[in-house]
Amino acid sequence: MLSKSRYEAYSTALIYVEDFIILNLLYVVLYRCFAFTSHSLFPPLLLFINLGYLFAAIIIRIRKNFNRVKVRTILQFCLYRMFITFFISILVLFSVKISDEVSRIFIYAYFALAFTLLFIAHWITRNFLRRKLRKDKNIEKAVIIGTDFLGRKIFNELKDNSFLGIQPLGFFGDKPKDAGNIEWLGSLQEAKAYILANQITKVFCSLPHTEKDIILDFIDFSEQNVIHFYIIPQIGHYIKTPVGLKILGSMPVFSIRKMPLSNINNEWIKRIFDIVFSFVFLVTLFPVILLVLGIAIKLSSPGPIFFIQNRTGKNGKLFRCYKFRSMKINDEADNTQATANDPRTTRIGRFIRHTNLDELPQFINVFKNDISIVGPRPHPEYLTDKYAQLINKYMVRHYIKPGITGWAQINGYRGETKTVEEMENRIKMDIWYLENWSFWLDIEIIVKTVFKTFQGDNKAY
Repeated sequence: MLSKSRYEAYSTALIYVEDFIILNLLYVVLYRCFAFTSHSLFPPLLLFINLGYLFAAIIIRIRKNFNRVKVRTILQFCLYRMFITFFISILVLFSVKISDEVSRIFIYAYFALAFTLLFIAHWITRNFLRRKLRKDKNIEKAVIIGTDFLGRKIFNELKDNSFLGIQPLGFFGDKPKDAGNIEWLGSLQEAKAYILANQITKVFCSLPHTEKDIILDFIDFSEQNVIHFYIIPQIGHYIKTPVGLKILGSMPVFSIRKMPLSNINNEWIKRIFDIVFSFVFLVTLFPVILLVLGIAIKLSSPGPIFFIQNRTGKNGKLFRCYKFRSMKINDEADNTQATANDPRTTRIGRFIRHTNLDELPQFINVFKNDISIVGPRPHPEYLTDKYAQLINKYMVRHYIKPGITGWAQINGYRGETKTVEEMENRIKMDIWYLENWSFWLDIEIIVKTVFKTFQGDNKAY
């Protein structure tokens, strides 16, 4: 697969090795500057740090497109990883009851310096790899058979994403009149000689199925010369989203959307995690939170502790969604979004909405299988009816269960949607999530949600 190119593998491995060298070398250097009460703690603490960082590396994944290196992205990446490593290390130290024997100055100095050094190393490495990819003479070379829309699209994809490690040289086929400065190399009859003369290793074919004989001839030629041959599906002319390939009997078929959660194994993994996580929360922390916030909500204004509202779930079915009540009892609760400085919001309501604490009763919905911990946020019935008419593909988000938090929420699309465009951006995020789901993506979203809970959300009002 192209997404597993040697450049991705090498760059990812390089960064992992670099990180662990920095973490361990810094530990040894600082250890000589700070004294432990017991020298026997040197190996265990180093082991905790390495295991903690390994877990953080699994959750917070490397962005592999080195063409787009942003300082802010690298800062967040290193901060999230070091926070998780710090949290796990401290948690283990307290669990085994040896935290009093470790120098606090050592711990703080180590993690502060580790974060700084990792940020500098990542910035230098990513820029180095970006420049190397542009200059590498050994990058794999490719040509495209066919000059139609799909051929030109795959050409641009390869050209714009050098991290794939493939350099497209041009096209063979009928030169289109409207192609502008297309890199046209010649007719189909000239392709084989060029491929052999220029050591082409990959051939992409966008010819229609009506050219079956020509396609089969190029397949035979490619296999005889150890050249990788790829056929670009013609559905790309009218389907613009990622598709999933399935085999029904001996027939290949494409689903118009790639949805990992349509796989029963993935669905069960997600459900088991939801059950365990929600059960542990509901029997440990939730009773205390319910007592404290329940009293505060009751004192803030007359009315129930919970706000219960019909919301749209999987396959468009309605369910009763639980939240801590953050507003005074009013007749507009089921048909009007909360706004900034909304007079309906109580004093405690502003706090619990800003910190997302109002969403915690939805763990009851998770345990009941109405929703998942992570997924598109469930919208009230009136919003679903409204935007289903205004936004194309709006209902696609309902192919999977909604969630307490989601990809859109950690990327800034939370709270009031003042324009149709804002809702469109949220829907794009939701659809990206259902097409790219993985267990570790869910963990990443949960971790980042916890960060945002401590920071507070300016869009939550």
